[in-house]
Amino acid sequence: MAEASSKANPKNSKKRLRTVFARRINLPGGGWLAKNIRAPRPLRAVGGYFAGAYRELREVKWPTRRATWGLTLAVIVFTVVLAIVILLLDVGFEQLFKRIILK
Repeated sequence: MAEASSKANPKNSKKRLRTVFARRINLPGGGWLAKNIRAPRPLRAVGGYFAGAYRELREVKWPTRRATWGLTLAVIVFTVVLAIVILLLDVGFEQLFKRIILK
């Protein structure tokens, strides 16, 4: 019994979300469409976006300072090695074209 009372009523929460995040649009003819289509509230949408982003950032497991420096060093080393490989390929192809094409 205690579990049933602690669960939120889905119908009630859905109704609350509708009233908090949107307002009704008055459409001619009323009916189902007029009841279920709601106009956006841009400021609340933007505020909701930033609130959600903040909550997500709070859940991120950030690396330690030592891990950050280690990863930074790995990126720098990889970049230098790749630059040297590209430089050697460039010089090699330049010499190859000078000897074969410009012979």
